[in-house]
Amino acid sequence: LDFHERQEARAHGQVLVKPDYQACIEIATKASLREMIAPGVLVICTPILVGVFLGVQAVAGLLAGSVASSVQLAISMSNTGGAWDNAKKYTEKGELNGWFPFRDGRPINDLEWRDAAERYNGDSSMKQKVRMGNSEREVPVKQWLGDIEKTDQARYVRIMMGDEPVVTVDGRKCLYAGKKSAAHAGAVVGDTVGDPLKDTSGPALNIVMKLMAIISVVFADFFMSINGGNGLFHMGDIGA
Repeated sequence: LDFHERQEARAHGQVLVKPDYQACIEIATKASLREMIAPGVLVICTPILVGVFLGVQAVAGLLAGSVASSVQLAISMSNTGGAWDNAKKYTEKGELNGWFPFRDGRPINDLEWRDAAERYNGDSSMKQKVRMGNSEREVPVKQWLGDIEKTDQARYVRIMMGDEPVVTVDGRKCLYAGKKSAAHAGAVVGDTVGDPLKDTSGPALNIVMKLMAIISVVFADFFMSINGGNGLFHMGDIGA
């Protein structure tokens, strides 16, 4: 709710008090309930208005269309949300490392690069050689980055932002695409949308279908009492 402002304040060295989590929860809850009023009214009132003005045949068509639309959207939302969620986890595991070239103006053969990336990718493709005493040994890229974060914060930020390359074991200059990188930040944004798609919005469409159907059944006798089920506008042909 004020995450970005607090993050910017910390970056400038300001000391902040502990946030009021309960207030944040109340703000988010009240806002979500307020935003749900209009969709709720739409779902409840639509079958009633259609039945009153257009008749029961129109209600049947409305329900068939709502079911078909909801099923398609629910499947799409669930799959899309799951894909975004898995993309973030895939990025956090470092599986994208080795795939993105660092472009410094030099020509890159995309086909050769792809062939090399298929052979050398993931965190294992970015092991770094570190000198320890008189010897040199390879260390995992996350350990190497952790040491850089402690000793050279500016360089660590450049690597994470994609302004400085990381050399792979086969000598290619790549962008680091693991956790805390710019690629990971993009995956987190996608997951922020993906989580509600697969956990709330998609499953909620099941309730939409049920609620419209139940309301139609409850008001069925009332609809039939209006011009024999043909509605105020006599749009049906029941009893014709």
